[in-house]
Amino acid sequence: MATYDSSRSDPPRARHAAPDTDFMADRQGPDRSWVIMLVGAIITFGFGLVVVVWPHATLTVIAILIGIQLLAFGLIRLIAGFTASDEGGGMRAAYVVLGLLGMLVGLYFIRHLSVTVALLAILVGLYWVIHGVVDLIVAATAGPVPGRWVRALIGLISLAAGLIVMFKPNESLKFLLVVLGVYLMLFGLLLAVWAFQTRRLGAHAGSA
Repeated sequence: MATYDSSRSDPPRARHAAPDTDFMADRQGPDRSWVIMLVGAIITFGFGLVVVVWPHATLTVIAILIGIQLLAFGLIRLIAGFTASDEGGGMRAAYVVLGLLGMLVGLYFIRHLSVTVALLAILVGLYWVIHGVVDLIVAATAGPVPGRWVRALIGLISLAAGLIVMFKPNESLKFLLVVLGVYLMLFGLLLAVWAFQTRRLGAHAGSA
């Protein structure tokens, strides 16, 4: 009668007990967070360019454009707050709050088209100041990680632009358009750089 010799081969069940973890890891898709960041960068730069080349735009049009931009950026921050695995819990919570705040301000501008120049400057400036402070705190506490200097630059630009429009809320619409356009274009460019850095780091991690 044939007997099973356990010394010659593995038990039949052991051959299929554990799946190939490397194969399962390969089936997982690469990190696509950089795509979301790049889309946000294109939208932001595009709105900034429109504001700069359209000097005679009405306040209503500007309110709509800024509202759409804040909605898009708030959504990006909200997604980052829920998906960023390399950030601490406090920073992710800050991103969620920042995203919700941006979406609320954006919705306000879209629904209240009779907004004044002063109110637009104060609300946008306050959001930029909060956004800049959060980015600077993240850059200061993140340690020597890739993309830190980009985040710090974004924070400085946001803080500076926010303070300018907040302390000059009664300036002309033309002045507000210049500040808005320049800020959005610079922000869009830096966000695009950050997105490509994230993509490159993800590619290096996947090939390691």
